[in-house]
Amino acid sequence: MFSVHFSGSKALLLRFKQEISLQINTLVLNTSQRIQKAIEEKEIYGIDELVSAYASLLIYFNPCRISLNVLLDFLEKIKSDIMFTEQNSSLCIEIPLCYDEEFGLDLEFVCKHNNLSKEELIIFHTKPYYRVFMLGFMAGFPYLGGLDEKLFTPRLSTPRIKIEAGSVGIADKQTGIYPISSPGGWQIIARTPLQLFNQSDEKNPTLLRAGMFLKFKAISKSEFYFIEEQVCKNSYQKEIYEYKNH
Repeated sequence: MFSVHFSGSKALLLRFKQEISLQINTLVLNTSQRIQKAIEEKEIYGIDELVSAYASLLIYFNPCRISLNVLLDFLEKIKSDIMFTEQNSSLCIEIPLCYDEEFGLDLEFVCKHNNLSKEELIIFHTKPYYRVFMLGFMAGFPYLGGLDEKLFTPRLSTPRIKIEAGSVGIADKQTGIYPISSPGGWQIIARTPLQLFNQSDEKNPTLLRAGMFLKFKAISKSEFYFIEEQVCKNSYQKEIYEYKNH
């Protein structure tokens, strides 16, 4: 199911089959949930943090609270508890996007590269339910599965020094959202007025989490600024519902 590798003196890396797939990622998340349950039920002590990725799980531990042998024995023990269970339903959040040229800096290029009109690009980009496979690169940045192959576009040859928070881009076979302003090399096609990372929220600083789904919804520029104002006033009601994945 997974192999265990050392990652420094205070971390172990669990490596699953190295492929980007819903099945493998579900195994990663199931393993993370099983370990988290053990922590909450005080079945094990000394694990500080769990970081999931597409096909791996990084475990940070405190060697002063748990010995390496105890941790390795625990991981071997829980292997039999973990199995692939198809995720028939999950939370899904609707993410409004404005595809206006003011926000879509590379919209024209992506359209030309894929021989699409702007309207066709919007249809192909908003149609899928995207799975959040992992958060990474920066706090709250979602790596999404489900981009239509008609939109596959290479990264920028020269990354930009600054990309605004909320910008939505495409890089090769993936689409993602920049949660904060930062440098970046993705082809930017839209922007959301929602806040994906809130540093002041100590309990839930990120809007998204691994395992959930999201659906993009195209909005006008006037709707963008209206929602942005609501977000600033903490009055915006997010559209979150159960998505049946079958």
